[in-house]
Formats: sequence, structure tokens, C-alpha cells
Amino acid sequence: MPALDNPRWERFAQAIVEGLANGDRKPYSQGRAYIAAGYTAKDAGKRGGSAEAAASRLLNRVKPIIDRVRELQAEATKRLQPKLDLSRERIGRRLNLASEMAERLENPTAIVASEAQIAKVFHGINDKDEPNRVDFNSAQSLQDIGRKLLESIGFKAPDDLSIKRAVEANDVFVDTLQAIYQEAQALTPEQ
Repeated sequence: MPALDNPRWERFAQAIVEGLANGDRKPYSQGRAYIAAGYTAKDAGKRGGSAEAAASRLLNRVKPIIDRVRELQAEATKRLQPKLDLSRERIGRRLNLASEMAERLENPTAIVASEAQIAKVFHGINDKDEPNRVDFNSAQSLQDIGRKLLESIGFKAPDDLSIKRAVEANDVFVDTLQAIYQEAQALTPEQ
């Protein structure tokens, strides 16, 4: 969000955030931020004075101001937070260092753990992956379904004849399921 079009609103929002960032309400309380933005008020600086009341109204009724205050707060927070490098390269370097340390300490359990983490990060290996799990969502034809059915039971490279027989077996299976459904419908009284 760019600076607000109204320069007083923009200065007011900046003064509010500046007061919050300083951690001390005194330099820029709402009323002082109101005065710093160029507004005039009776009882300036007094608690509960007109500057405080007018500032409170601005913050509660003028949505662009509160949005701008939130944006400025987020920017200030970003600047304060240290940059955290979560790149695969950094993680890989750290895991490799852990593996080397484990090796120097002759700790086979730690070596295996760090190498397993490297495999997860760089090769997508996951503890929860099942070795024979086959994804049927990518099937585009009956032949793909037949191939995936055979792969799901460990048949690594099914030939065309085996795929054809798997499709036929699947058809029989589906027909059997439909017969079960139809029998159940015939036994269920209509409501």
C-alpha cells in the first residue's frame, strides 16, 4: 500500500507506529501523534483532551489510516526480524555437517539420521511413502489403470497381455460390485 493521499493521515499513521516502535507511549501517544500530524486541538498533551479524542476517532473511523498503521507495523517488524535462510542448500550444508560430526564421533545412529534427512530434502524420500503405493489419479486410460493395478501388487514392468488381462479382471470386479449394489437396492424397501 503506498503512502496515504492525505499527508496528515500519513504523518499521523507514521507517528503512531513510531510511538509503538519506541516502546514508550510518551513520545507519540495518540494525541501527540495527532498534533505531530499538523492537527490543532485544545488541551494538547493532556490525558483525555480533545487531541486524544480526535486521534481515537481517526483510528476507529478512518479505515485507510488503520490499514496504513498495520502495514507500517508489519514493515517495521520485518526489518527487526533477522533474515532466516531456509534454502535447500543451507539445509543440505547443515545436514552434511551433522553427518560429518556424527562420523567423527563414530555415532552410526546419528549418521543414519542425518543421511536420511538429506535424502528427504534432496530426493523427496518420505518415511510415510509406501513402497508399493500407486497413484491412480494420473491414469488416462483403461490400459493405465490395468498397469497401475499390476504395479500395486509389485509387478514392476507389466507387458501388454498382462495389462489386458488386468483390465478384464477389473471389469469383472466392477460388474460384481454393481450386482451387489443392485441386489441391495432390490432388498431395501422404498421410502
